[in-house]
Amino acid sequence: DWRLPNARELQTLIDDGRYRPSIAPAFDTGCTAGCSVPSCSCTKDNYFWSSTSLNKNPSFAWYVNFFTGELNVTTKSNTAIVRAVRGGR
Repeated sequence: DWRLPNARELQTLIDDGRYRPSIAPAFDTGCTAGCSVPSCSCTKDNYFWSSTSLNKNPSFAWYVNFFTGELNVTTKSNTAIVRAVRGGR
């Protein structure tokens, strides 16, 4: 039941008070013993795909930039990272 999150779901992982990466600590710990967001983030500060296509042009999709926390669109031919989620729709 793993899937690619939609843009709204992916954006809920963002913590506006954090930068590089802009992710809430609850979603970024436990990958390495003693790892925390400020010291050794488990999340790359890069672009992460969502499953949401752009309505006006389906060859584009929404992504979240975990470096800054911004939501934006780009062509699906570009490279980005994926972060799978479980359950839900």
